[in-house]
Amino acid sequence: MESIVIILIGCTIIMIYDALGSILSRKLHFEYVWFALGSFILYGLTTLYLERYSNFTIALVGSFLIGVFDATIGILIAKKLKANIREEDLDVIHITPNLIFYMGTLATVIGVITLFFFS
Repeated sequence: MESIVIILIGCTIIMIYDALGSILSRKLHFEYVWFALGSFILYGLTTLYLERYSNFTIALVGSFLIGVFDATIGILIAKKLKANIREEDLDVIHITPNLIFYMGTLATVIGVITLFFFS
């Protein structure tokens, strides 16, 4: 049960982060892509908490789900709030099964690296 709560909190934080990043990138005229580093940190932190309160497998599944959430809802938020995204990059960030899987896998890899260094 704690794992589900941690995943939901992680998704909520990602959603807020994406919304703030979108607005700031548009208002302050810098590229939204710079907020990726913060997302990576959030993936790692979520994985750490999941591993502490559950186990390694749940932590990896949770990090994958956070990445999937960011690849779907996060991108929709960025588009809706008109984040400052270059034209070339707009062609790349269409929500597709490949992108969703890639982001989930990336979040999992970041989670494993985080656990390796901080667990």
